[in-house]
Amino acid sequence: MTTSDSMTRTRDAILRAAASALRTHERAGMADIAAAAGVGRATLYRHFANREDLLVELGRFAAEESIRVIDAARIDGVPVREGLARMVRALLTVGREFWVVSRHRAQLWPEEEEVGVRLRVLAERGQRDGLLRADLPADHLSTLLGSLVLGALSIPPLSELGVEDATDTIVSVFLDGSRA
Repeated sequence: MTTSDSMTRTRDAILRAAASALRTHERAGMADIAAAAGVGRATLYRHFANREDLLVELGRFAAEESIRVIDAARIDGVPVREGLARMVRALLTVGREFWVVSRHRAQLWPEEEEVGVRLRVLAERGQRDGLLRADLPADHLSTLLGSLVLGALSIPPLSELGVEDATDTIVSVFLDGSRA
């Protein structure tokens, strides 16, 4: 194992521990995060100059993780309905781990934009296949789908559902609306 690999693994472990610590206590400080990661404060500060830098990198890491999980779900190789379920499940799974770091900013990171692109591409495919309505632009549909995911991450009682129940609910409402 190279020093670079070791540093990357340590950095990733710190970021995952930070997400967990921040979910437990939103104002967790660097000492709390170092303790949660099982590293000394000096190690933490070698990777992140301050708490704000750590939070920025945590947000980017969450978006990178979303892309990794979406890619692993192999959405392109399945029908759109199943692709939607896999996409939502991936976003909920990552979101449940990293939701605490979500912040509203005017500018998205490239990794976050890439998640949006993948949502839009799936919406476009759904429109071509006749599964999704064509009277709305695909980017509107993908934004609506993303909003349902955000609601399931942040708003009770949806945020209290398990990932599978939340996935089924979101896909059903997205595809079929709220009709009886």
